Amino acid sequence: MGYALITGASSGIGAALALKLGKEGYDLILLGRDTAKLDKLSRMITELFRVCVLTYKVDLRNEAEIKNFIIKLEKINRPITIFVNNAGVGSFGEFAKTEMDIDIINVNIKATTMLVKMMIPLLEKDAHILQVASTAGFTPGPYMAMYYASKAYMISFSLALRKELGDIKVSVLCPGAVKTNFQARANIQKVGYVKFLQVHPSVVAKVAYKGIMKNKPIIIVGLANKVIVNLGKILPYSMQTNIVTATQSKK
Repeated sequence: MGYALITGASSGIGAALALKLGKEGYDLILLGRDTAKLDKLSRMITELFRVCVLTYKVDLRNEAEIKNFIIKLEKINRPITIFVNNAGVGSFGEFAKTEMDIDIINVNIKATTMLVKMMIPLLEKDAHILQVASTAGFTPGPYMAMYYASKAYMISFSLALRKELGDIKVSVLCPGAVKTNFQARANIQKVGYVKFLQVHPSVVAKVAYKGIMKNKPIIIVGLANKVIVNLGKILPYSMQTNIVTATQSKK
């Protein structure tokens, strides 16, 4: 068994997936920008599950740092069994009236695409790539237009790769609202029923792992989110955008 590699592992879904995969016996390679959190998580996983954990500080906004990490990874000379492309950023605001958040493009689209391209030669023949998108990718998202669009890209990109890559399996994880500090960083607050639908990252990790084991193309977390996604297939876009606008407001 090779390593499981997780980007955005410092907190939230990434950290929860690290704990879950460590529990399942995988040695881990964890990427993030917060070295203190990565080191703390590494110590916890090592003590709990007695697996090997390697941590790397990598800023995915920086192309040179990504390339330098891949060089280091090649020197490990051990294949990757599971690659979790989890890192992502978001921001709230009216597109025409706010400064464009180029990090959404650099991290959610450019970096995630680069990583897949560079990681493919380092994967085991029957490895599994888990791309972390969102239910946001199934609908337009007023006031978070770039973020929602980036997740739509991730879904489409992942499903195309699944067809192209043959023995290398690809799944796309689409959680809904998750209890992380993502909303605070994006300067939004979820309101109404969305708060009620929030799930803990550990729940997302369990569903994700089960989906990997079953080789599901799309892994949607929770029955309510599955219903919402399927409703979106029949609702007109005008109604979808009205619903999204009503469920989020500026902090």
